[in-house]
Amino acid sequence: MIEVPGWVILNFFTSFLLILLLIFQNKTSRLQKGKSYSAILICTLVLLISESVGRVGESNPDSLLVLARIGYFIIFILDPVDILFAVNYVDCWMDRESNDARTCFRTAFQAFAIINIVLVTVSSVLQLGWFFYFKDGLYYRGPFFMIRAILVMVFIVLLLVYTVVFRNDFMSEYKNMILFLPIFSLIGALSQVFLASMDTTYAGISLGCLILFFFFQSNDVNVDYLTGVLNRRGLDIKMDERIRISLQSKKNFAAIMMDIDNFKTINDTFGHDEGDKAIKLTTDILADLFGREAAIGRFGGDEFCVITDNVSNIELEELILQAREKLANIRDKRKWHPDVDLSCGYAIYNYTSGMSRGEFAENIDNLMYAQKQLHHNGKS
Repeated sequence: MIEVPGWVILNFFTSFLLILLLIFQNKTSRLQKGKSYSAILICTLVLLISESVGRVGESNPDSLLVLARIGYFIIFILDPVDILFAVNYVDCWMDRESNDARTCFRTAFQAFAIINIVLVTVSSVLQLGWFFYFKDGLYYRGPFFMIRAILVMVFIVLLLVYTVVFRNDFMSEYKNMILFLPIFSLIGALSQVFLASMDTTYAGISLGCLILFFFFQSNDVNVDYLTGVLNRRGLDIKMDERIRISLQSKKNFAAIMMDIDNFKTINDTFGHDEGDKAIKLTTDILADLFGREAAIGRFGGDEFCVITDNVSNIELEELILQAREKLANIRDKRKWHPDVDLSCGYAIYNYTSGMSRGEFAENIDNLMYAQKQLHHNGKS
């Protein structure tokens, strides 16, 4: 009977789990929180593969020692980055602007990740052996290994502290479940101390991500099932939040309502699958043009809404024009009706206006339908 080391089995199934989560995640959410979640999965998967490659190289020093050098170098580089990605993900579930305390916490995580990358790179390139080195084919810990290991553990603990201390900043329905990521990360890291032959740190992170997927990523009531962007409920919550922030910070923001003209012709001519494709392609256009800082949502049917901090009329007009041009290019390639277009209405929310969400939304909706009427009358 062939005996398979325990770390091989653990790493295989953990990698398999991460890959499955990545596949399903990419089908469920296009929001920033979804991208941050994917970043954790990808980084953890890279670390896990690097750890496996390093172990293989260490086990065969005569011919594969270079694999051990590469694998362990990547691990030492990316460990703190994975924690930083977790902080960014946790931030996505908060409904308040960053305050000074949160900014200080995040800056500390960022500084540690950057300094670690620089020091590990210098040590490896100049062969200083600060954190690890190989001699006669054997792996040895460097003089600063333990200091770095303690700092990594401290920052994993700080991830849990960050989540608990700023718990009141989370959206109310997410306050408890978000704790699973830092708790399981910490459990995995602590288990690593007693199970040196098994990499439980990455298994702990992966298990935390699995639980979050079931509770958040695949079942977020604020996400549109077809496009992965915000749905009507999510847009309403985001609009209320932006109005509140606008009043507090005394800064304006803009919102754009969009509607696909003659969308029915796509369904009637090519079928509903093509209609769904048109909705997804329009979402892609908006995500590419307005970027990660904007809140993008499907208002319903073939209507979309974009909420952005960009309050320049010239730039907003240019972005709208680019969106129409990109959709026109897709329309021509897919041979949709030549009148398929985007009707858009936008307005700047002035924090001194005292306008409610409903009033502001009705205003941009009316502006959109005014342009839609112009399109139907043959005017651009």
